[in-house]
Amino acid sequence: MEKQISYQMNVFAPTEEIKGRRVLPANTESFSGIADSTVPAATPLLPGDPVKIVATTKGLPHFVKAAVGDTVMGFVEWNVIRPSYPAGKLLQVSPAGNVMYMEAAGALNAGVGVNISNLGDVTIAAAAAGKSVIGYTLEAATAAGQLVRVKIGEPVVLTANA
Repeated sequence: MEKQISYQMNVFAPTEEIKGRRVLPANTESFSGIADSTVPAATPLLPGDPVKIVATTKGLPHFVKAAVGDTVMGFVEWNVIRPSYPAGKLLQVSPAGNVMYMEAAGALNAGVGVNISNLGDVTIAAAAAGKSVIGYTLEAATAAGQLVRVKIGEPVVLTANA
C-alpha cells in the first residue's frame, strides 16, 4: 500500500499516501487525547482507527477503539514518530470537519457517504441505506486497498454496514 520511504521525516516528496494522515490545510479541529489504560497491549490504537471517548475520562480525553453501537468521535491521526498508540500514550484525533486518508474496501465514487466496512483493518465502503455515515469521499477509488480523502462527518453511533 505505501512505501517505506513515506515514513521518513526528511523526504520532501513522498510518493505514496499513508492511512490516517491528515490532509492539510483542511484540518483545523484536531485535538489531543490519551490511549486509555484499557487499550490491550496486543492491539494498540492505529492510525485511521475510529475512537470513542471513555465515559470516566478526566483531564484529557481518553480513547478506545470504537465498536458497533459506540459514538465515533473521530479517527486516530498518523504520526511519523509513533506508528501505534498503546495504553497511556498521547495521540491526536481528527474529528468532524477534518479530511483524512482512509482505505477503501473496494471501488468507491467521489461524493458518497461512507461507513466502516471492516472494523478489524478499518476499511470504508459506501454506507448502506439507513446505516451510519462517518464521512464523505472527496475522490474515487477503483479498487480495494486504495487510499482516498474522506471529509469526516459529525459524531455518529456506528452501525454495521451489512
